Amino acid sequence: MIEPVVAEITVPVTVTEAFVGFTAQMGEWWDPMLSPDPATFTGIAIDPDGSVASVHGDEEHVWGRVMKWDPIGHYTQEFWLGHPEDEATVLDVRFTEAPEGTLVRLVHSGWVPGTEELREKYTHWGELLQRYASHVS
Repeated sequence: MIEPVVAEITVPVTVTEAFVGFTAQMGEWWDPMLSPDPATFTGIAIDPDGSVASVHGDEEHVWGRVMKWDPIGHYTQEFWLGHPEDEATVLDVRFTEAPEGTLVRLVHSGWVPGTEELREKYTHWGELLQRYASHVS
């Protein structure tokens, strides 16, 4: 098994606010360069009971599926942005009360032998979490 990519950040908001900022507001802090067509990127749509997609005008590009939606502290999704759906990995994000607000811990796992090179493309979660933190702070 290949080690997961792990990133953490503490944000100065409640667990629920951190969860909403990460999920419902993802399109507001997501880097458009990490979408199928940065020039037309307008947001991200997440169905708590279904798909995760980049929105480009009237088009949606599905790159995930929600597995767990718990506003009290836990979000998990299948993730295949930049690789085939049948090779989906897993994003597991936990939101825990901390003295300064909420600790957000993201674990990107599900890497299998032969995906080491692909995994390297997803080692920048810390930078995305910085964008997220700026958004919710």
